[in-house]
Amino acid sequence: MKNYLLLLFAIAFFIGCSVKMDPTSINKEILPQKSDNVTEYLASKTYYTYDEKESKITTYFFKEKNSTLIASYIFDYIPKDISGQLYSPISKVYFTIKRLTNGKANTIEEALVMEVKKNGFTKLFNDKEEYILGNDFANDLTHVIREFNDMVERQERRVVILPKL
Repeated sequence: MKNYLLLLFAIAFFIGCSVKMDPTSINKEILPQKSDNVTEYLASKTYYTYDEKESKITTYFFKEKNSTLIASYIFDYIPKDISGQLYSPISKVYFTIKRLTNGKANTIEEALVMEVKKNGFTKLFNDKEEYILGNDFANDLTHVIREFNDMVERQERRVVILPKL
């Protein structure tokens, strides 16, 4: 029973939430000049954003339903390097950061700031401090972050605390 509850929670967490979007909250800089219909333009588009204050990457999936703009989202928090494994020279995260930034960044945060700068500090929403990332960059980075979090979780489950004798 306990496992089923955890599974349901995990599914809800990873699927994210769907909400109606107000098309006027979308930053006009990301829209083509000739597009009058924001909902139609954004339908079936995916955007990745970085929120430095919350240390998270959010993936937004837009769709149109009954002429209404709907956004689903999933967020990935940037892990902390508590165990010294995240930026280890043999870490998949480390290799990915180096590959994505041509060897210039040493941390996830540095890589994200470089990518945001490369994209001109463009916001997705007018009212949020979330900056657009390149889809390929963000997809690769979120993939290795999830793999890292899964590995840490497996390691934590293997730890057995022995009682004191």
